[in-house]
Amino acid sequence: MVQWANAKSRQSRLSASNGTTSIRSFSDPSLSTGHFLLNVLDAMKPGIADPSLITDARTDEDAKLNAKYAISIARKLGATIFLLPEDVVEVKPKMILTFIGSLMAVESTIH
Repeated sequence: MVQWANAKSRQSRLSASNGTTSIRSFSDPSLSTGHFLLNVLDAMKPGIADPSLITDARTDEDAKLNAKYAISIARKLGATIFLLPEDVVEVKPKMILTFIGSLMAVESTIH
């Protein structure tokens, strides 16, 4: 699942601007910004994430906004989401794994 997510993130046009292209595991501290998840979503459906709505995540509050945005996009794509924005900011590995798994499940339905 990490390999799939990393491959997706590298395909995103957003990864160049936020510098988050890959993770080592679902407990990687870089996940707290929400940038990696937004990259994965943008690669799944190019253009779905509006760069002007993504914060630099220098504070936990900004990171939480990114996480909320990622969750909103995932739901728009049809993913079943149990993850809370706080789960991303606090880097809860099992919740993030579930989020990525849900994205993998809906990928084939996206055009």
